Amino acid sequence: MNQLSTSTDPLPMAWVEKLFERMISLYGHKFLDMWRDVDLQAVKGIWAQELGKLSRDEIARGANALLAQEWPPTLPQFIKLCRPAIDAVAAYYAAVNGVIAREHGNIGEWSHPAIFWASVKVGAFDLKHQTYSAIKGRWEGALNEELAKGNWTAIPEPMIALPPPPPASKEVAERYIAETQVIKNQDSKVDHKRWAKLIMERHKAGDKTLTHIQISFAKEALSNALH
Repeated sequence: MNQLSTSTDPLPMAWVEKLFERMISLYGHKFLDMWRDVDLQAVKGIWAQELGKLSRDEIARGANALLAQEWPPTLPQFIKLCRPAIDAVAAYYAAVNGVIAREHGNIGEWSHPAIFWASVKVGAFDLKHQTYSAIKGRWEGALNEELAKGNWTAIPEPMIALPPPPPASKEVAERYIAETQVIKNQDSKVDHKRWAKLIMERHKAGDKTLTHIQISFAKEALSNALH
């Protein structure tokens, strides 16, 4: 996961110096000829200002990408190496995998924060249940809108949903059915629904010993009594 910088502070000059030394080592006179008869310190100052808008991960990506470049890049070209264009289709499939990972408690693999925030806009459900052709317009619109921001909030950790309570076993269910039937039979001479009323009174009073099955049976019995 990359955390892109929202800072406008210049990059430390020591970093710019190391970057220029790397390009001199890679390109030799090709790089030196670029700045012949130019105030090199002023050039470094501009690089420091603009590269200060990038994250460390992005600058490292650009520096590593220099190995594949036959000619030294200008500042705009180097920034493109740091922030390569994002393919919308690849980003869509990355987002699908990412939202599935987050549902399992993992943060997911997000090559760019804009992809994550675009997935938030579109929604995990639609990403998982619609084809790319069906969601193409919405996805590309959301992605382009996020990319245009230029800086992004860090990707948050996923919210882990609590697992649902385990279902009652057949034996437990039968025991509670028998229990409620006993209560019902004992009170049948007075009020056929008194057992259900007693359970609901206990439920309303906050009795935590009642089970979901007891409460459900009681509600159903009282509901049927109204018909």
